[in-house]
Amino acid sequence: MRKTSELVDEMLTEAKKAWLVAIAVGFEKETKFVFSSRRHPLQELNQLVQKGGSPLGLLRFDKENSTIQGSYRPFEEYENEEWVKNYLAGLLDNTGDIIDLSQEKHIFPTAY
Repeated sequence: MRKTSELVDEMLTEAKKAWLVAIAVGFEKETKFVFSSRRHPLQELNQLVQKGGSPLGLLRFDKENSTIQGSYRPFEEYENEEWVKNYLAGLLDNTGDIIDLSQEKHIFPTAY
């Protein structure tokens, strides 16, 4: 697996051509997301990985007028894993909820 900083760089590069991009981080019983619109995406991803999450791929959302189109791409480490493609495709069934999550106010905890 590549460094988390490389995964965040890949997300931010993709985000230059999209309305919103998220890294899907899989856990045993849930999925968390790191959004390109966040102030500290690397720190968020690092925290999720430290808690046992696996960054699987990117979800990309493009907006045209009032329509949002979602697509996905597994990270290169998983590009030949059919289960990851199915997992990411299934997440797009929840596009509205994912967009809502991206727009929640998120305050990154500060270290003292």
